[in-house]
Amino acid sequence: MELNQWVDELFEVFDEDKDGVINRSEFVELIDCLLQDKGIRMCETIFNRFDKNHDNSISKDELREMVIDLAL
Repeated sequence: MELNQWVDELFEVFDEDKDGVINRSEFVELIDCLLQDKGIRMCETIFNRFDKNHDNSISKDELREMVIDLAL
């Protein structure tokens, strides 16, 4: 599976309210899933790092950047 397809699928799963962004509570679930044992304490730092426009949500482009940076 290519990166863009993987990000699209992640985004669809974790954008639970289907509003086109991942809010903080959805982000916590995403990070918990991706990082598992590393804990939720990292969520705030990671969220702030990748919420580039500081709108308190993660866009698909911001998620793509996060996945590239953290997972690859």
